[in-house]
Amino acid sequence: MLNPITSMLNGSVGKKLHRKALKKNDKAPLFTLPNINGECVQLEKLLSEGKSILVFYGLSWYRYSHFELLAWQEVFEHISNLNTKVLAIYPEAPDSATIVKWKADQGTEVLCDAGNKVANQFGLVTKVSPTKARKLAKTFSIDIISLTAEQETELTIPATYVLDRDRTILHVSFNTNGHNSDSVNEMLDYLI
Repeated sequence: MLNPITSMLNGSVGKKLHRKALKKNDKAPLFTLPNINGECVQLEKLLSEGKSILVFYGLSWYRYSHFELLAWQEVFEHISNLNTKVLAIYPEAPDSATIVKWKADQGTEVLCDAGNKVANQFGLVTKVSPTKARKLAKTFSIDIISLTAEQETELTIPATYVLDRDRTILHVSFNTNGHNSDSVNEMLDYLI
């Protein structure tokens, strides 16, 4: 059985998001988000030190996100040698994101985009109707409303952005089908 969120993102919702999302050569917006320890992380400061990889996830229960983050951690030493930071951005309130806290100890900065403010700036958010949210809650025990910090039900399309120091998007990869269209190793080519 297809994951209901994956199926929704593979349909017209995903196509619409692909059209409005920031693309290669666009400038990424500057932002400040709290990490899971409540400390503010500024993209501008990180970019002054080197390139950055932004990995937007749906929700932390989305199983694939754990595997992808592990893949980034496998190449962490190589990424560090290239003065590059990996930012994993989840749409959950800080207390919900503590389930991924261990990942922060593995060299990835885990940020909380409660309310999808940054994901919206990147064009990665779609609204989910109350009917669809109730269906997800009832059928699959996925309570989107309590997992996000807002009453309005929104979903973030999983995506990975490679940013140059001047905020130029060097590469973008969308993940609407349960796996990223580019592997972590393929994305490393954009860091050199």
